[in-house]
Amino acid sequence: MTSITEKTVEQLFTQIQKFGNDGNFTKALPLCIEILKRNPKDEDALRCKVICLMKTDKCKEAYHVMSTDKLLKDIPMWFDRAYCLYRQGKLEDALTELNKAEPSSKVDELLAQIYYKLENYDSAVSIYKTLVKSLVDANTNERETNLAAALASSASFTNTPNKWPGLRESTYELSYNSACYCLATGNLVEANNKLNRARDLCSKEFEDDETDAKCELAPIEVMRGLCLQTEGNDKDAMEIYSTVLKEKYGDSQTLSVAANNIICINKEQNMFDSKKKVKIATNAPKKLTKAQLLSIEFNSCLLSYHTNHMEQFRKKSAEMVAEGVPMAHLLLASSYIRDKKLNDALNVLPVENTSDEKTLLAASQLLLNLGSFADAASALIKIKSLADKPGMASLISTLYFLGSGPEKAVEFMDKSLKDLAETCDPANLIKWTLICARFRLAYDMPKDAASSLETLLSKYPGNVKALALLIRSVSQFDVSRAYEVAKRLPEIEIPSDIDLEELEIGTGVTAARGLRKVINPEDAKISEANRRFETKEKTLSSRQ
Repeated sequence: MTSITEKTVEQLFTQIQKFGNDGNFTKALPLCIEILKRNPKDEDALRCKVICLMKTDKCKEAYHVMSTDKLLKDIPMWFDRAYCLYRQGKLEDALTELNKAEPSSKVDELLAQIYYKLENYDSAVSIYKTLVKSLVDANTNERETNLAAALASSASFTNTPNKWPGLRESTYELSYNSACYCLATGNLVEANNKLNRARDLCSKEFEDDETDAKCELAPIEVMRGLCLQTEGNDKDAMEIYSTVLKEKYGDSQTLSVAANNIICINKEQNMFDSKKKVKIATNAPKKLTKAQLLSIEFNSCLLSYHTNHMEQFRKKSAEMVAEGVPMAHLLLASSYIRDKKLNDALNVLPVENTSDEKTLLAASQLLLNLGSFADAASALIKIKSLADKPGMASLISTLYFLGSGPEKAVEFMDKSLKDLAETCDPANLIKWTLICARFRLAYDMPKDAASSLETLLSKYPGNVKALALLIRSVSQFDVSRAYEVAKRLPEIEIPSDIDLEELEIGTGVTAARGLRKVINPEDAKISEANRRFETKEKTLSSRQ
């Protein structure tokens, strides 16, 4: 057999092409090196060497050759450079190099993969949709699988999931990704059905290879466990996660997710088991998304709290606050609350510069405990989702009253009434107007109470409660007008078969019968309205 050194350059290139066609790049690489020994400036040999290095997973060495060789430095091998950087995990650099390449389908495919790794799922979805529509070849299934994975990740890790385009589910990968999308969008029943289909398809495809079957089934099983856990069936979910971890099939990402989910189920129980699971969960940081890493970091931090390692807990939570991790300040604040250092806890919370509802609720509770009622009310006002709730408005009014007096409470009531009139449903608006009117009456503001009630009755003239309260308000500063308002009360028709005298005796009414006769009909209406309102006020007071 002729040795490599005895063959001509043409013979070596012929053999390189043959090995390349067979996919045997390991044998082709020494031939490229031999040609370059004879002629270091052979551009074709250099290109072949780079391709062989890339195909044999030596991307770092391939990129080094392209970057340092004088001949290749000026050759626009942007796609190859970008691919080598992508394989090394240098995604931003890969994106920069790829943007210099001429547009093509292979450039778009790599671009979509880079966007997916960068967790820019919307851009990845957009590119994959175009590729799926425009290309039909041997890689069609793989493109659809990648599109489904991008859609599922978008639904799982962002607040604006893309619409599912109705992809085929002919493979277990497609069924699995479709199930992940359904789970992320809250369709648990459909997610379970698709996971069962994915499991059947996977088992059938790998029926001759038990090891490969278990490896491919592992993420499907973990997702089934997550469905059960979401439904509240922690027992069966725990059994699935434990089985996956015990058999150690599946990639490191799958095992990390299973371990982290077990920590969630354990909560403050079984701390020894959770400590072991944290080690497994943190074993594959490069393969996890930012959201997954954050979840593991949070659980690890909470584990320190439950095991009374407060110094470690405070250190971890402070680091997360410095990194700008959402909700980390609540963890740090909880450590101070545990030590009854409420002012320190309050200082940790970014009350002035946040719209996060959980943070505002925590801050308002701390302020309330510290006796800063007005500041607690100011924090609660920022919670937009509760702005149109009469109960919240009533609470804020009470806090302003306790902290700053009735004037501040009335000022807030006026503003809230105006806002509620624009956004609130009629029932809540009526309820809040009546509450505000009673408050004004209690603090000697009958004219203001009457004004708000007149405004309400102009919209809802048939509301008897508002009318009765208006009569009471007006009667405190204009009796003659109160008589006129009382005329608007509806007449009470007493059925003819009711004996009033017997009814009064039966209910304990002991007033002299001679006093039942009322001289002025208007007096009767005003008296009746006041009696109803006072009875209601007593009932409310007893409840409070």
